[in-house]
Amino acid sequence: MTTYQGPVTVVAGDVEAMMQAYLSVTDRGGMKSWSGHLSDYEDADMFKVLTSDTAVMILPNGQEGRFVLEGKLAPGQKAMGVRGSGPAPF
Repeated sequence: MTTYQGPVTVVAGDVEAMMQAYLSVTDRGGMKSWSGHLSDYEDADMFKVLTSDTAVMILPNGQEGRFVLEGKLAPGQKAMGVRGSGPAPF
C-alpha cells in the first residue's frame, strides 16, 4: 500500500487553502483507488470545497489529484474524508 502524509494545497472554486492530508492507495483485485482525509482546515474553506464542482489537491512536489469529499461537514469537525478520482498524486 502506498501512502502520503503531509501538507497539500486544496484548490476549489475561489478557495486555495493549505491543509494536512493523510492518504493511501488500495489495490482490490487489480483495481487501485486512493482515499483518506484532510485536517487542519478552516470550516469556511471546507464548506466552499464541499459546494464546489471540482476540487484538486496539490502536493509539495507539484503532483495534483482530483477528489470529492465524503460525509457531512459539521462545525468544529477535525477531519473530512476524501475519495480520489484518477491516479493518485503520490
